Amino acid sequence: MVYVNRVNYFVRLYLDLITLSIIYIISKIIFNGQANSIIALPLQFVILTSFLCWYISARIFNLYTEIIFIPFSQELINLFRVVIAHLLVLVFILFLFSNELSRFRSIIIFYNLGITIILPFQKYFYRVITAYIRKQYKAEKKIIIVGNNFSNDLSLHSALSNNNLKYKLIGVVDDEKDLQSSVSYLGNLNQLEQLLYETEADEVLVSLPFTETEKVNRIISICEQTQTRINMLSHMNSYGAAALKVANYAGFSIVNIRYYPLDDPENKFFKRIFDILFSLCFLVFIFSWLFPIIAILIKITSKGPIFFKQERWGLNNEKINCLKFRTMFFGSSQVDENGIYIHTNTNDKRITPIGKFLRKTSIDELPQFLNVLNGGMSLIGPRPHPIPLSIEAQAKTQHYMLRHLVKPGITGWAQVNGSRGNVQLQEDMQKRINLDIWYIENWSFGLDLQIVFQTIINMIKGDENAH
Repeated sequence: MVYVNRVNYFVRLYLDLITLSIIYIISKIIFNGQANSIIALPLQFVILTSFLCWYISARIFNLYTEIIFIPFSQELINLFRVVIAHLLVLVFILFLFSNELSRFRSIIIFYNLGITIILPFQKYFYRVITAYIRKQYKAEKKIIIVGNNFSNDLSLHSALSNNNLKYKLIGVVDDEKDLQSSVSYLGNLNQLEQLLYETEADEVLVSLPFTETEKVNRIISICEQTQTRINMLSHMNSYGAAALKVANYAGFSIVNIRYYPLDDPENKFFKRIFDILFSLCFLVFIFSWLFPIIAILIKITSKGPIFFKQERWGLNNEKINCLKFRTMFFGSSQVDENGIYIHTNTNDKRITPIGKFLRKTSIDELPQFLNVLNGGMSLIGPRPHPIPLSIEAQAKTQHYMLRHLVKPGITGWAQVNGSRGNVQLQEDMQKRINLDIWYIENWSFGLDLQIVFQTIINMIKGDENAH
């Protein structure tokens, strides 16, 4: 398994270097007149310097992280970071070797522009090809669980995957067999080493309490001897814990289970600046001409106002007036005779003809940029739910209220991961909330950019869950 990953790494690196070489040669041919006037900078020197800059930048920004672990949007963000770093370092190095760098400027700019345009397509097609190969060979990561604490929960997700990486649960190893577990029982801890050789497992997940120090140390030792990857399943999730932060008080390690990145005022400030700048650009350059078109279509197809305004819970459960383009016939009820919120569905008769298109493309959400500008919402965050739905979910869904620790967003981590639209089952709602909480726990500026890119891609492709 490690060998395959290294091959994958080098193939991607070599493809990029070959692409860089082709783009540079094309750039030099196009600007041949300027290139000839440069004080002797051999083609080989520039390309090798570019290779070195690219490799160092790619290592720093983790460009060659396994694509089965990250979505394409995250790879694009890493790529753009590498392109910028590559440009800056390359210019600096060439400046040291040429006092006429200004005459070389057109080639360098065209070269990096070509990289920015061509490499995303190359990487996309590489993903398509590797996904096809994985599908043909049905690549799976074989896992053994040690301990019964999570085994039954994991067995309910036998198709568990992360970007096409399949996990096959071979079975569970424990000193005592759990009769209620649906996972195959392989044997006791004394048999673990033999089982690792026999099953050729790729990874061991330890599901034991941290108090079982002796057992855990023994398992680690066995896995090291058999060269098997090992990970611990955390028990902190039972507390609804965020990403754990460890502090030291008087020589004792203290685990903070309620620290989130956006608790930091500096992070809040930069996220707010990003919200304002992005919203202003959108409202000036897109919404200004798109709004009249949508408004006319809404007025032509049904009577009533252009906007739909609804109270929802925002940061710390404060009420906000969430704006949308109206997609239902004016006067349509949001709750039934018992006061229960009516979920929208694919063939909902309340939705207008133009409303179906607006919902499918998520254009109906665009007025919420005004909510972002006035501070009630953020560009990225958990989607605000109608208050009746929030009240209903609050009683049934674990950790539901934690999503209100940050401002709600126009789009979010749950939406770009396919968790949007009507919620038919409680499990679907729990999955959505888990994704929202993961975002709150792992917020970063790079993650926000990734979600923006993925949202744009989803809007272009269309979302089957949007209705």
